[in-house]
Amino acid sequence: MSQAARAGSPLNGPGTGVLSADTKRTTFGGLMAARVDRLPLTKVQWRLAILVQVTWGFIVFDTDGIGARLYPFVWRPNHIITVEQYAVIQALQVGVGVLLGVFIMSWVADRFGRRPAILLSTLLGGICIWPFAYVTEFWPMVALSVVSTLGVGGIVGTHSVYLSEMVSPEARNKVLLSSQGVTALVAVAVNLLAFAWIPSQWQLFLWVSAAVEIVILLPLLWWLLPESPRWLEAHGHHEEAERVMADYERRCQRYSAAPLPEPDASRNPVIHAGKSSWRELFTNPQYRPRTLLLIVVWVLGYAGLIYGVGAFAAVFMVDNGATPHFVFATIAIAYAALFVGFLVNARLGERVERREVIFAMGVLFAISWLVAWLVPNLLVIALCYIVSRIGTGLYLFNLYNYTAVAYPTRIRARAFAWTDGLGHMGAWAGVTLLGPLYVMGPNHLGWILWIVLPGAVLPALLIRFMGIRQSGAVLEQVST
Repeated sequence: MSQAARAGSPLNGPGTGVLSADTKRTTFGGLMAARVDRLPLTKVQWRLAILVQVTWGFIVFDTDGIGARLYPFVWRPNHIITVEQYAVIQALQVGVGVLLGVFIMSWVADRFGRRPAILLSTLLGGICIWPFAYVTEFWPMVALSVVSTLGVGGIVGTHSVYLSEMVSPEARNKVLLSSQGVTALVAVAVNLLAFAWIPSQWQLFLWVSAAVEIVILLPLLWWLLPESPRWLEAHGHHEEAERVMADYERRCQRYSAAPLPEPDASRNPVIHAGKSSWRELFTNPQYRPRTLLLIVVWVLGYAGLIYGVGAFAAVFMVDNGATPHFVFATIAIAYAALFVGFLVNARLGERVERREVIFAMGVLFAISWLVAWLVPNLLVIALCYIVSRIGTGLYLFNLYNYTAVAYPTRIRARAFAWTDGLGHMGAWAGVTLLGPLYVMGPNHLGWILWIVLPGAVLPALLIRFMGIRQSGAVLEQVST
């Protein structure tokens, strides 16, 4: 079966990839999309992907949920805030702050381009982390918790969107997952810094985090990151799209001796962005079931195996006898293991559906934490945390990529905002509940059951049996 044929029927539920009469009148063959899809995989795509994912790594691991690093070793020992106040701060950081960031930056990405949204997210990530070095009052910390994660929401809402538009369908999973594996190495580096400087020099940790984003990453992105030709084409910027695309092709040709094949624009139907609206996510019979499913899956996952576990994993280890060095060393080892997991997943490429991987990782996470609760030995807990981190990381990034590929270029960023963005309300509500749940039952059973059942198993089952097939599909066909 041809790739075009396979891509034409990857959907479950309403929507068959057939365009309505009104839609056909505003649809044209996507020449830029076709030219991107025929490019050979070279160092050019790898460099872009690694740069974007390193940026994601430093913004997220330095800023997102910084309270989870500071509370067990700075705030709690110094009686700065209570566990209930910490739960509120953590929930605001990972919930409301990221939600606002995702919506604002996704609007920027759709209105002004993917490149300015990524640049602005990096700037916000750097300038909003350092005040935590000096603010120790609860209410100022509440306000800062919302503001500090605007950049996090921005990079979350743009990284997979941008990279999915810059890589061919045959190489998409390989490039995205391999480069996303670099985020695990960034996490190792960040946690080694935390190992060395928290709690003894925790303020220095925050300043170095800010400097990496503003002094190093922001200039590199400004210099090296082109705009997405797909976005330019969908928004009618044809001259600029031609200029950017021609430069992209020249850079790729330097690393490939073979001539480029002729682009097949007929495989890449593009609808002009001027005809799109966020309401289409809920009114279009093809996109509505995808949107509602993804909102539920993101809400549950953020409340459980993503943020729900992160909010109290370090506290759980400390309550079972861990020192700060033990905790940060365990986290660093976990991310090194996750890096290997990314490479294994990337080698599978498009042979395994993303929804299958998401399901398997949710189950792996659930089993790991049930074992950690049943055998409350510190070394067993550490081993289970390491295994569960593989489950969380591959679940999260496969769901990022699944979400980006599920929608067309004209509404891709806004779709990310409404699905992943509203999902952070799950983080806000779920993490807020975790203060009382963490102290409920023997050895924090209430928290364990929350992150395992509604937080991991249920969303894994939903995406497995209700999600769409995407493997090897042309981006414009699977999402139009």
